[in-house]
Amino acid sequence: MLSKSVLELLQCPSCGDPHLQIGSDRRPALVCVGCDARFPVVDGIVDMTPPEKMPAPGNYRTETLFNLIAGVYDAVLPLMSLGVWRCSPLRYVDMANQAVGRANGGVLLAAPVGTGAPLERVLAPYHDLTVIGIDQSWKMLRKAARRFEDTDHNVLLIRASFQHLPLRDGVVDSVHSLNGIHTFENRVATLREFARCMTDDGFLAGSALVRGQEGVADTLLDRYERYGVYPLLRTAEFLARELEEAPFEDVHFATYGAVMFYSGLSRAQAAQSAESA
Repeated sequence: MLSKSVLELLQCPSCGDPHLQIGSDRRPALVCVGCDARFPVVDGIVDMTPPEKMPAPGNYRTETLFNLIAGVYDAVLPLMSLGVWRCSPLRYVDMANQAVGRANGGVLLAAPVGTGAPLERVLAPYHDLTVIGIDQSWKMLRKAARRFEDTDHNVLLIRASFQHLPLRDGVVDSVHSLNGIHTFENRVATLREFARCMTDDGFLAGSALVRGQEGVADTLLDRYERYGVYPLLRTAEFLARELEEAPFEDVHFATYGAVMFYSGLSRAQAAQSAESA
Protein backbone atom coordinates (compact mmCIF):
# COMPACT_ATOMS: atom_id res chain seq x y z
CA MET A 1 0.00 0.00 0.00
CA LEU A 2 1.75 3.15 -1.25
CA SER A 3 0.18 5.66 1.11
CA LYS A 4 1.80 9.02 1.85
CA SER A 5 2.80 7.83 5.32
CA VAL A 6 4.62 4.83 3.84
CA LEU A 7 6.37 6.88 1.14
CA GLU A 8 7.78 9.06 3.92
CA LEU A 9 9.65 6.00 5.24
CA LEU A 10 11.41 5.19 1.97
CA GLN A 11 14.51 6.40 0.17
CA CYS A 12 16.16 5.55 -3.12
CA PRO A 13 18.52 2.55 -2.69
CA SER A 14 20.71 3.82 -5.52
CA CYS A 15 21.42 7.41 -4.45
CA GLY A 16 19.86 7.65 -0.99
CA ASP A 17 17.48 10.48 -1.96
CA PRO A 18 14.40 10.42 0.31
CA HIS A 19 12.15 12.07 -2.29
CA LEU A 20 10.17 9.40 -4.11
CA GLN A 21 6.94 9.89 -5.99
CA ILE A 22 4.49 7.71 -7.84
CA GLY A 23 5.17 7.84 -11.58
CA SER A 24 2.63 8.94 -14.16
CA ASP A 25 3.23 6.19 -16.74
CA ARG A 26 0.70 3.50 -17.56
CA ARG A 27 2.59 0.96 -15.47
CA PRO A 28 2.82 1.87 -11.77
CA ALA A 29 6.28 2.72 -10.49
CA LEU A 30 8.09 4.74 -7.86
CA VAL A 31 10.40 7.39 -9.26
CA CYS A 32 13.38 8.91 -7.47
CA VAL A 33 13.40 12.68 -7.82
CA GLY A 34 17.17 12.83 -7.29
CA CYS A 35 18.48 10.31 -9.85
CA ASP A 36 15.33 9.50 -11.85
CA ALA A 37 15.64 5.79 -11.02
CA ARG A 38 12.38 3.92 -11.54
CA PHE A 39 11.16 1.10 -9.34
CA PRO A 40 8.26 -0.89 -10.82
CA VAL A 41 5.28 -1.94 -8.73
CA VAL A 42 4.18 -5.46 -9.70
CA ASP A 43 1.13 -7.01 -8.03
CA GLY A 44 1.45 -4.48 -5.23
CA ILE A 45 5.12 -5.37 -4.62
CA VAL A 46 7.74 -2.66 -5.20
CA ASP A 47 10.98 -3.82 -6.82
CA MET A 48 13.65 -1.61 -5.26
CA THR A 49 16.65 -3.82 -5.97
CA PRO A 50 19.52 -1.57 -7.06
CA PRO A 51 20.78 -2.41 -10.56
CA GLU A 52 23.82 -4.69 -10.69
CA LYS A 53 25.96 -5.41 -13.72
CA MET A 54 26.72 -8.91 -12.46
CA PRO A 55 24.81 -10.28 -9.44
CA ALA A 56 26.94 -12.07 -6.87
CA PRO A 57 26.71 -15.88 -7.31
CA GLY A 58 25.71 -16.35 -3.67
CA ASN A 59 22.80 -13.94 -4.00
CA TYR A 60 21.62 -15.60 -7.19
CA ARG A 61 21.64 -19.09 -5.74
CA THR A 62 19.95 -18.06 -2.51
CA GLU A 63 17.16 -16.34 -4.41
CA THR A 64 16.78 -19.36 -6.70
CA LEU A 65 16.49 -21.71 -3.72
CA PHE A 66 13.76 -19.67 -2.07
CA ASN A 67 11.88 -19.25 -5.35
CA LEU A 68 11.91 -23.05 -5.70
CA ILE A 69 10.63 -23.78 -2.20
CA ALA A 70 8.18 -20.87 -1.85
CA GLY A 71 5.17 -23.00 -2.80
CA VAL A 72 5.83 -25.57 -0.06
CA TYR A 73 7.63 -23.35 2.45
CA ASP A 74 4.75 -23.02 4.91
CA ALA A 75 4.33 -26.79 5.06
CA VAL A 76 8.03 -27.62 5.10
CA LEU A 77 9.18 -25.08 7.70
CA PRO A 78 7.53 -26.81 10.71
CA LEU A 79 8.73 -30.23 9.54
CA MET A 80 12.29 -29.01 9.03
CA SER A 81 12.25 -27.22 12.37
CA LEU A 82 11.15 -30.30 14.29
CA GLY A 83 12.89 -33.02 12.30
CA VAL A 84 16.18 -31.42 11.23
CA TRP A 85 16.82 -28.22 13.17
CA ARG A 86 15.28 -29.71 16.36
CA CYS A 87 13.51 -26.50 17.28
CA SER A 88 9.82 -25.98 18.02
CA PRO A 89 8.11 -23.77 15.38
CA LEU A 90 6.34 -21.99 18.24
CA ARG A 91 9.64 -20.35 19.14
CA TYR A 92 9.50 -18.47 15.83
CA VAL A 93 6.03 -17.23 16.75
CA ASP A 94 7.32 -16.11 20.17
CA MET A 95 10.14 -14.19 18.46
CA ALA A 96 7.68 -12.52 16.06
CA ASN A 97 5.47 -11.58 19.00
CA GLN A 98 8.42 -9.89 20.74
CA ALA A 99 9.31 -7.88 17.65
CA VAL A 100 5.72 -6.81 16.96
CA GLY A 101 5.12 -5.87 20.59
CA ARG A 102 8.26 -3.74 20.75
CA ALA A 103 7.23 -1.86 17.59
CA ASN A 104 4.46 -0.44 19.82
CA GLY A 105 2.20 0.79 17.05
CA GLY A 106 5.09 2.18 15.01
CA VAL A 107 7.02 0.62 12.11
CA LEU A 108 8.06 -3.02 11.98
CA LEU A 109 10.67 -4.16 9.45
CA ALA A 110 10.50 -7.86 8.56
CA ALA A 111 13.68 -8.81 6.68
CA PRO A 112 13.46 -11.35 5.26
CA VAL A 113 9.68 -11.49 5.40
CA GLY A 114 9.46 -14.87 3.63
CA THR A 115 5.80 -15.88 3.28
CA GLY A 116 4.88 -13.93 6.42
CA ALA A 117 3.61 -17.04 8.22
CA PRO A 118 4.83 -16.54 11.83
CA LEU A 119 4.25 -12.80 11.58
CA GLU A 120 0.62 -13.17 10.52
CA ARG A 121 -0.16 -15.22 13.63
CA VAL A 122 0.68 -12.34 16.00
CA LEU A 123 -0.42 -9.24 14.07
CA ALA A 124 -4.15 -9.30 14.86
CA PRO A 125 -4.14 -7.09 18.02
CA TYR A 126 -1.85 -4.45 16.47
CA HIS A 127 -4.06 -2.52 14.06
CA ASP A 128 -2.00 0.68 14.22
CA LEU A 129 1.22 -1.04 13.11
CA THR A 130 2.95 -0.37 9.78
CA VAL A 131 4.76 -3.43 8.41
CA ILE A 132 7.54 -3.19 5.82
CA GLY A 133 8.32 -6.68 4.51
CA ILE A 134 11.54 -7.06 2.49
CA ASP A 135 12.79 -10.12 0.66
CA GLN A 136 14.87 -10.98 -2.40
CA SER A 137 12.60 -13.79 -3.62
CA TRP A 138 9.69 -12.78 -5.85
CA LYS A 139 7.79 -15.97 -5.12
CA MET A 140 8.15 -15.59 -1.36
CA LEU A 141 6.87 -12.03 -1.64
CA ARG A 142 3.91 -13.09 -3.76
CA LYS A 143 2.97 -15.71 -1.14
CA ALA A 144 3.20 -13.02 1.54
CA ALA A 145 1.07 -10.66 -0.59
CA ARG A 146 -1.71 -13.25 -0.79
CA ARG A 147 -1.44 -13.83 2.95
CA PHE A 148 -1.83 -10.15 3.82
CA GLU A 149 -4.22 -9.06 1.05
CA ASP A 150 -7.31 -9.17 3.30
CA THR A 151 -5.63 -7.75 6.39
CA ASP A 152 -6.54 -4.41 7.96
CA HIS A 153 -2.87 -3.70 8.63
CA ASN A 154 -0.73 -1.29 6.64
CA VAL A 155 1.66 -3.72 4.91
CA LEU A 156 4.12 -2.83 2.15
CA LEU A 157 6.15 -5.59 0.49
CA ILE A 158 9.42 -4.71 -1.22
CA ARG A 159 11.96 -6.69 -3.18
CA ALA A 160 15.31 -5.19 -2.20
CA SER A 161 18.90 -5.91 -1.28
CA PHE A 162 19.43 -6.35 2.45
CA GLN A 163 22.69 -4.41 2.16
CA HIS A 164 20.91 -1.44 0.52
CA LEU A 165 17.63 -1.13 2.38
CA PRO A 166 15.32 1.44 0.74
CA LEU A 167 14.47 2.98 4.11
CA ARG A 168 15.35 6.35 5.61
CA ASP A 169 17.51 6.68 8.70
CA GLY A 170 15.83 6.14 12.05
CA VAL A 171 12.31 5.23 10.90
CA VAL A 172 12.03 1.60 12.08
CA ASP A 173 10.95 0.83 15.64
CA SER A 174 11.55 -2.92 15.55
CA VAL A 175 13.26 -5.42 13.24
CA HIS A 176 12.16 -9.04 12.84
CA SER A 177 14.61 -11.29 10.94
CA LEU A 178 13.41 -14.89 10.73
CA ASN A 179 16.24 -17.28 9.78
CA GLY A 180 17.78 -14.51 7.74
CA ILE A 181 21.28 -13.71 8.89
CA HIS A 182 22.84 -16.92 7.53
CA THR A 183 21.51 -16.03 4.04
CA PHE A 184 23.10 -12.57 3.93
CA GLU A 185 26.14 -12.22 1.71
CA ASN A 186 27.67 -9.60 4.03
CA ARG A 187 26.15 -10.14 7.43
CA VAL A 188 27.92 -7.34 9.31
CA ALA A 189 27.03 -4.78 6.61
CA THR A 190 23.39 -5.91 6.71
CA LEU A 191 23.22 -5.65 10.50
CA ARG A 192 24.60 -2.12 10.21
CA GLU A 193 21.87 -1.34 7.69
CA PHE A 194 19.29 -2.57 10.19
CA ALA A 195 20.79 -0.28 12.83
CA ARG A 196 20.86 2.70 10.44
CA CYS A 197 17.13 2.39 9.82
CA MET A 198 16.22 1.97 13.48
CA THR A 199 15.06 4.60 15.94
CA ASP A 200 17.14 5.40 19.02
CA ASP A 201 14.95 3.03 21.05
CA GLY A 202 14.91 0.35 18.36
CA PHE A 203 14.67 -3.40 19.01
CA LEU A 204 16.12 -6.29 17.01
CA ALA A 205 14.85 -9.89 17.18
CA GLY A 206 16.08 -12.63 14.87
CA SER A 207 17.12 -16.22 14.39
CA ALA A 208 19.80 -18.07 12.44
CA LEU A 209 20.91 -21.60 11.68
CA VAL A 210 24.19 -22.51 13.37
CA ARG A 211 26.63 -25.39 13.15
CA GLY A 212 27.85 -27.73 15.83
CA GLN A 213 24.52 -28.27 17.54
CA GLU A 214 22.84 -31.15 15.69
CA GLY A 215 24.48 -33.84 13.55
CA VAL A 216 21.63 -34.15 11.03
CA ALA A 217 21.46 -30.37 10.66
CA ASP A 218 25.22 -30.13 10.09
CA THR A 219 24.99 -32.70 7.29
CA LEU A 220 22.37 -30.63 5.48
CA LEU A 221 24.26 -27.39 6.05
CA ASP A 222 27.36 -29.03 4.55
CA ARG A 223 25.36 -29.74 1.39
CA TYR A 224 24.08 -26.17 1.23
CA GLU A 225 27.63 -24.89 1.49
CA ARG A 226 28.95 -27.34 -1.10
CA TYR A 227 26.48 -26.07 -3.70
CA GLY A 228 27.08 -22.43 -2.77
CA VAL A 229 23.50 -21.71 -1.77
CA TYR A 230 24.50 -19.08 0.73
CA PRO A 231 27.39 -18.11 3.01
CA LEU A 232 26.84 -20.14 6.16
CA LEU A 233 27.57 -19.33 9.73
CA ARG A 234 29.89 -21.74 11.45
CA THR A 235 28.97 -21.81 15.13
CA ALA A 236 26.91 -19.90 17.66
CA GLU A 237 30.09 -18.19 18.83
CA PHE A 238 30.77 -16.99 15.26
CA LEU A 239 27.34 -15.35 15.14
CA ALA A 240 27.87 -13.76 18.54
CA ARG A 241 31.11 -12.14 17.37
CA GLU A 242 29.45 -10.69 14.28
CA LEU A 243 26.61 -9.26 16.31
CA GLU A 244 29.16 -7.64 18.61
CA GLU A 245 30.70 -5.92 15.57
CA ALA A 246 27.31 -4.47 14.64
CA PRO A 247 25.89 -1.39 16.40
CA PHE A 248 23.74 -3.31 18.90
CA GLU A 249 24.15 -3.78 22.61
CA ASP A 250 22.63 -5.85 25.39
CA VAL A 251 22.34 -8.73 22.91
CA HIS A 252 20.82 -11.93 24.31
CA PHE A 253 21.20 -15.41 22.80
CA ALA A 254 19.31 -18.67 23.21
CA THR A 255 20.00 -21.82 21.18
CA TYR A 256 17.41 -24.52 20.55
CA GLY A 257 18.71 -27.36 18.42
CA ALA A 258 20.47 -25.87 15.39
CA VAL A 259 18.67 -22.52 15.67
CA MET A 260 20.01 -19.54 17.59
CA PHE A 261 17.60 -16.79 18.61
CA TYR A 262 18.95 -13.36 19.43
CA SER A 263 17.60 -9.98 20.48
CA GLY A 264 19.25 -6.66 21.12
CA LEU A 265 18.86 -2.92 21.43
CA SER A 266 20.13 -0.10 19.33
CA ARG A 267 23.16 1.43 21.01
CA ALA A 268 21.31 4.61 21.94
CA GLN A 269 18.68 2.63 23.85
CA ALA A 270 21.28 0.38 25.45
CA ALA A 271 23.13 3.47 26.77
CA GLN A 272 19.89 4.85 28.21
CA SER A 273 19.15 1.51 29.92
CA ALA A 274 22.65 1.47 31.47
CA GLU A 275 22.21 5.02 32.79
CA SER A 276 18.87 4.10 34.34
CA ALA A 277 20.41 1.04 36.01
